[in-house]
This record gives sequence, C-alpha cells and structure tokens, in this order.
Amino acid sequence: MKKLILSIAFLSNSFLFAQNNWTIEQCIEYAAKNNLTIQNNQLNEKLAGQNLEQANNNWLPTVTGYLDNNFTLGSYHPVLDKGYYQFSNAFGVQSQVNLYSGGIIKKQKEKASIDLEAASIQTQTTLNDISLQVANYYLAVLLNRELKTVAEGNLEISRQLQKLAKIKFDVGKIAKAELVQAEAEVAANVRSVTDAQIEIDRALFNLAMLLQLQDYRDFNVENINLPNSIQNELYNLDEVLEVAYASQPAVKLAEKNIESAKKATEISETYLKPRVTGNYSLGTNYMDYFNKGLNQQAWLSQWRENVVNVIGVGVSFPIWNQYSNRINIQKSLINEDIALNSLQREKQGVLQNVQSAYFEVNSSFASFESAREAVRYAEISFDFADKSYKAGVINLYDFNRSRNDLMIAKSQMLQAKYNFIFKQKVLDFYAGKPITLD
Repeated sequence: MKKLILSIAFLSNSFLFAQNNWTIEQCIEYAAKNNLTIQNNQLNEKLAGQNLEQANNNWLPTVTGYLDNNFTLGSYHPVLDKGYYQFSNAFGVQSQVNLYSGGIIKKQKEKASIDLEAASIQTQTTLNDISLQVANYYLAVLLNRELKTVAEGNLEISRQLQKLAKIKFDVGKIAKAELVQAEAEVAANVRSVTDAQIEIDRALFNLAMLLQLQDYRDFNVENINLPNSIQNELYNLDEVLEVAYASQPAVKLAEKNIESAKKATEISETYLKPRVTGNYSLGTNYMDYFNKGLNQQAWLSQWRENVVNVIGVGVSFPIWNQYSNRINIQKSLINEDIALNSLQREKQGVLQNVQSAYFEVNSSFASFESAREAVRYAEISFDFADKSYKAGVINLYDFNRSRNDLMIAKSQMLQAKYNFIFKQKVLDFYAGKPITLD
C-alpha cells in the first residue's frame, strides 16, 4: 500500500511538472527539498540533534540489572571437609551517577549545541551553492531561447530573399549562382535554428540534472523576457563585503567550527581532573551445595536473608597514561589553529569572490553597452544594405554579409546581457539579496 501511495505521488508530481513551466524560485525550492546532497546534510543535522539530546542526558544516573549463575566443582571445602559441587545464583540492580568530572558534562552539552548549529549552517551553505548553479543554468536557457529567436528572424529574411531570387532568376534578371547562394543561406540558417534549439535542450537538460529530476523530457522553465534596457545597479564594495562577512553561511560555519574546537580543548582538559562517582547496588543470592543438600525452605530464606544494599562514593584521578591526556590537549589546540586558519581562508575566499563579482559586474556591463552600440550601428548598416540591394546597387553576397554581421552583433549583445545579469545575481547574492529574475 505504501509503495502504491508513493507511486501515485510520483506520477502526480511528474504530471504537475509536465503541465507547468518552472520559475527560478520553484527550481531553487525544489532543489532545497529534493537535492541528495542537501538531504544528506539534513540527515547530518538529525545526527547532531541526537548528539545534543544524548549530551543533555549525560547527567542522569545509569541503571543496570544483573543475573549471575555459577556452577563450581571444588576438590575441598573447609566446612564440608570434603570435595563439593556448588551452584550459586545472584541477581539485582546497580546504579552509578556522576558527581564531579571537571565540568565535562556541561562542556559536552555546549559543544553538541554548537555542532548542531554548524550542521544547520552547512545545509544552508550547500543550498546557496546550488542556488547559484540553478541561476546560471536557468539564464543559459533564456539566453539560448533569445539566440534562437535571432536565428529564426535571420532564417525568415533568408527565405524571403530566396523567394525573391527565384522570381528574379525565372525572369532572367540574375544568374543561377545567385539563386544557389540564396538557397545555401536558407540551409545555413535552418542549421543555425536547429543548433539553437539543441542548445536550449542542452541547457534544460543540465538544469534538470542539477535538480536531479527522474525524467528531464517534460521539464521546461518559464520564459522570461529580460529587456535590453538593463541598468547597472551601483554597489558600494565595502558595504557588500561587510554584509557578506556577516551573512555568508561558509563564514558562519567556520566561526562555529572555531567554537566547537575550543570546546573540544576544554573537554580534553577535564581528563586531567579527578572523577567522583556515586554508586548504589541492591541484590541477593543463594548457594546450594549439592552433596550437602538444600531444602525448599532454606532456598527461600537465602533469597530473603541475603539481600544486600551497597552505597558508595568512588574517586579516580589520572596518574600516568602514557601522556595521552596531554597529547590530546595539544591535538585539540592544533585543531583550534586549523579552524582559525579555515575562517581566514573563508574570509579571503569571500573577499576574492566579492571583488571578482564587483569587477565582473562592471566590466560585463561595459561589454554589454559596447555590444548594444555595435547592434545599433549594425542595424543602420543593414538598413542601408537592404535599400541598396533592393535598388540593385549591391549583390546578394554583400547583402548577406551585412545581415550576418547584424546577427552576430545581436548574438554577442545577448551573450553580454546574460553574462552581466548572472554576474549581477552573484553580487546580489553576496549583498544578501534573494536570487530572483523579477
């Protein structure tokens, strides 16, 4: 029954995916719930939660029950004055409670709490990394769709030129070579449209694989028309760095690892201190010498009369253990240094990533601006070429060259636009803004 319910749920989700085009927010949300790496991190969170629960219970006493049965063959017993066969039985309960252990219980609880926070931050770190990848692949789909639109427009023009060339050829105004050239242009542009569709499918496939979908064939994303009139949102680099240092999960995780390492050192130091434990046991026993005999009344009376209560306090303290406690402390201190170094590396990584994103945003916007200007001039040139070709001033070869120059300029502008948008999203990410295409 459970398998049937899961199958129905899977088919329902598959139908839902096939009917709806996904937004970037839905892709990120789906990844957060279904990505196996994130799920593994969430399982680690649960383990850390169990460790904390265990640490919270360490102050409780332990209680164990025991039951012993023994059969002894002796060659001589001083009371019996001969060899004997003895059967003994004992049972009871024992309890031990920690009275003093150098504060280790409190420190273990604090460390477990820190480790739980670190596990939660690790999940967020993985989600952030995947969110950026989702944005990259999602924008790749949109880019290739726009490139296909450009290719389709170019194909439509080439088909119109082919029809016009056919008419001119039929009336004897142009040579066969010019008609063949027009037909070749159509074939080349058909291939360009096909290649553009393949790149769209490839980008969708890559995004589906990132989301770890079971079937990519019905997967599609919402078509968002990102205008060419985009603007470069100005950021203050120092302010972005300040936000990134305070909010980036990787930095927070490194800071938590330092706290955890310091607690581990404190725990190691407690093993140099004495331990005081309280003990209590309650039990009874009986013995039966087979060659002496034991009647039923004596058997019952032993159970009653041999009841023993033992209350005690034990103290232990380290004297010599091959320097293992001292070495463990030194290892913990080294782990602290490693954690500190990791924090510095994470901060250095954030610094480099933010500065790189800041540089890339500005440089890619400048590239987009120049590409947009190149499109403007290419459109002017194409307009002149179009009029000249219709007037018979230039031939089809020169016209196609002008048209292809325009197509290349538009393609380069689109690539520059989407490169800028992605770099902008990276900078938004470090500035603490959610990833969205609104």
